[in-house]
Amino acid sequence: MLDKSTAAQEILRRYRTMECGDTLQLLTWKRDRSLLITKQQNDEILIQERGFKTEDFLVSFGKLKKILKVLLKREFPRSHKIRTRYIYQHNRED
Repeated sequence: MLDKSTAAQEILRRYRTMECGDTLQLLTWKRDRSLLITKQQNDEILIQERGFKTEDFLVSFGKLKKILKVLLKREFPRSHKIRTRYIYQHNRED
């Protein structure tokens, strides 16, 4: 669980440790709305918004913080805590 006030900084910190194809899922308490943040190749990030709106965004790392703040306000307006789940890519070779 992340505190909403520090969620953007924590997401940026976690993103730096992600490998290509990994996904960070942010959920409301009831798990009815979510944001999926997937690390793509060439420093691109796929953000999938599934909640009040259903949209996909392909952004660079430099624009991630700004769009996160907008999406967190829109999808988690009354939430104080945000559930997180880390999803590894399916074809990872260990």
